[in-house]
Amino acid sequence: MSVAAQAVEGSIVTGSMYGLVGVGFALLFRASKVLSFTQGGFMLLGAFIFYSLVQDKSRPFVVSVLITMAVVGVFSALVYVIVFARVAARQAFATSVATIGLAGVLEAGVAIKYGTAPLSLPNVVSQRAYHVLGMTIATSDIWSVAMAVVVVAAALLLLKLTPLGLRMKAVADNASLSVHLGVSAARVATVAWGLAGATAALAGISFSLGSAVDPVGVSNVGLLAFPAIILGGLDSVGGALLGGFVLAGVQNGVQVWLGTGWVDIVSFALMLAILFFRPSGLFGTAEVVRL
Repeated sequence: MSVAAQAVEGSIVTGSMYGLVGVGFALLFRASKVLSFTQGGFMLLGAFIFYSLVQDKSRPFVVSVLITMAVVGVFSALVYVIVFARVAARQAFATSVATIGLAGVLEAGVAIKYGTAPLSLPNVVSQRAYHVLGMTIATSDIWSVAMAVVVVAAALLLLKLTPLGLRMKAVADNASLSVHLGVSAARVATVAWGLAGATAALAGISFSLGSAVDPVGVSNVGLLAFPAIILGGLDSVGGALLGGFVLAGVQNGVQVWLGTGWVDIVSFALMLAILFFRPSGLFGTAEVVRL
């Protein structure tokens, strides 16, 4: 496989993972203006729950994926209700800071239960590879990209065509006014936290399919995805996926032409440039402030 083809294939797969993480960020920000740093922790939790489930080889792969998403989604929603709801009601910024602590708790809990060494998954998907346009595409990569596209499409349909999506938009536009109109901001935020946890779990599964259940690698994806989310726009679900593809393309190009050591430097420099010149991101909603 040529270097260019390898970079393209890697950009698509990595970008899809960034997109899955970004969907959760965008849903939470739309519903509660909370910037959650717990997505990496939920990714890690999802990856290891999935690892535990697939040890029973009689359970179908898709069933294990759905159970993992449901468990992490419910756990995420309960965490919001029990821990963060009162804090978020006073100040979204305080909740954002508190999510850093939750991420640390999740990472420590996983380390106590499973250890810190990477763990190999059994063969839960076909090991067949396909050769297309000079690229060697593994079945696990196809699953990763397909899951990201399906989740982003489902999230966009939810936001545009369902009453829940309209309530999220109302809360995002004006939380105080939406409460007076009968919209429960707390319920909307609870659902958003649940969906964010489920999508983060799926991102953890996607990462693990391509390599191993690596505690350091999985949690780092949550941090490395942050420039993609800023690039796409904090409140844009579709922008999260597109931003993920753009960032992954930049990272792979930098790795090929400049070396691995420059990847993080360029990624976060790009994030700073976006924040400076276009804080709302490429596809986010710019806020108008009256003075």
